[in-house]
Amino acid sequence: MAGRSYLERENPPPLSDCLVIGGGPGGMTAAIYLARMNRAVRLVDGGRSRASLIPRSYNHPGFPGGIRGRDLLARMREQLQELRVGILQGDVTDVRKTSEGFFSVSIAGGRSLMGQNLVLATGLVDNLPPIDDARGMVAEGYLRICPICDGFEIGGRPVCVIGATMRAVAEARFLKTFSSSVSIVTLGETRSWEGEPDGLASDEGIAVVTAPLASLERTGETETSLTFADGTVLEGVVLYSALGVRPRSALAAGLGLALEEDGRIATGTHQETAIEGCFAVGDVVTGLNQLGVAMAQGEIAAVAIHNRLRGV
Repeated sequence: MAGRSYLERENPPPLSDCLVIGGGPGGMTAAIYLARMNRAVRLVDGGRSRASLIPRSYNHPGFPGGIRGRDLLARMREQLQELRVGILQGDVTDVRKTSEGFFSVSIAGGRSLMGQNLVLATGLVDNLPPIDDARGMVAEGYLRICPICDGFEIGGRPVCVIGATMRAVAEARFLKTFSSSVSIVTLGETRSWEGEPDGLASDEGIAVVTAPLASLERTGETETSLTFADGTVLEGVVLYSALGVRPRSALAAGLGLALEEDGRIATGTHQETAIEGCFAVGDVVTGLNQLGVAMAQGEIAAVAIHNRLRGV
């Protein structure tokens, strides 16, 4: 019967200490830590972690030979299984806070969960360029989305940044740390910057191509060659996309959380949100999008939740 409290239901779902939404590095770290503190935790995973697209990360501490994103996720999931953490595959359709202060999570297919605490680790989606199989190109290393992650691997090769906004300008400037040959291509879009002080200065050595893309060829192990409608050719470039991201924060907004200007979730020093018992970690939180950052936030949130359950 609609409107009845959790305790009044005939067959209420089990009440967990914490529910984690999102099976990426941040969400799984929170679940691992909570389980190791003997807390009853369940994790819901829609299977679309941004980390799964990483062809090989060389900047994640502890893996000098690098590690594939899917392999890292598989190792963490194995750890969860060893800790007997309940993992549910599916998309969360709704999150509510009940009158008793619990969190009710609805999952596609009619399933539901209840928890005393909630961790939102829903991540974000990259805006990819309008080129064939852009997602596959990311997974294979031909299209890059994070110069902080892999700029070191450029090794002086020429670089090309896709974008028509100041975001592309900022990324191109950042990439000058790793290559002396950096270009911006707008793929036919009208660029939204002019010269100094906001745009590029003529002496920065960053070329700009505004013509539409005519063809793209994958060359070498991770390079591409681009031919444009005006006849310009960029050969053997390391290709980056600087088209921004879309935070997966709809559940947070539906729960009543006010979002930051960039659409992400604001949190405090212990990853707490403005709603008591609700925490957020990973790329959906404003800050640096890095594996290590997401995992550290998961650890911080887990300890805060454990202490909250202790009444501290």
